[in-house]
Amino acid sequence: MSTKWRERKELARQAWRRLRGGELTPWRAALSVGVGLVIGMTPAFGLHWLIVIAVCVPLRLDTGVAYLAANISMPFIAPFITFAEVETGALLLHGHFMAMSPSDLKAAGIGTLVAELVSGTAVLAPACGAVGGAVAYGFVAWRRRNRGRRLGEVGEAGEVAREAETQGEDDAA
Repeated sequence: MSTKWRERKELARQAWRRLRGGELTPWRAALSVGVGLVIGMTPAFGLHWLIVIAVCVPLRLDTGVAYLAANISMPFIAPFITFAEVETGALLLHGHFMAMSPSDLKAAGIGTLVAELVSGTAVLAPACGAVGGAVAYGFVAWRRRNRGRRLGEVGEAGEVAREAETQGEDDAA
């Protein structure tokens, strides 16, 4: 391999390690998923990847996990998220849900819709991030416990098998 190729390969490895941030502990998984969901709930479509990198790399969170969670706003889900945010904002700002007929939307004006979207996002995004982070924490902690148990069981089973083989050899002798 040429020196240039090795340098590029090492640079790619360093970039990958930097994006991953380290071992995926339950807390890092929870924070990565929570941050990703908060970013994904914002109506900054097309900018989620850049925002995820800007937030996760300095905090040493797992950028891949966060970006995966940020994809909550996929095109077939985004309209429902935006609707929920606007309705939540209307409830917060006006005390009632917004009427959704075309004439009511025109009468409300763009400023009202933006205010409702921003206030609804400010409430729903952190709530979604907290719930998703809690689920991720529970899942990763459960997975780590089960992996440890499974490895212990395999070790014990291997020891039992070796003991049985040793006893069989002793009986034969």
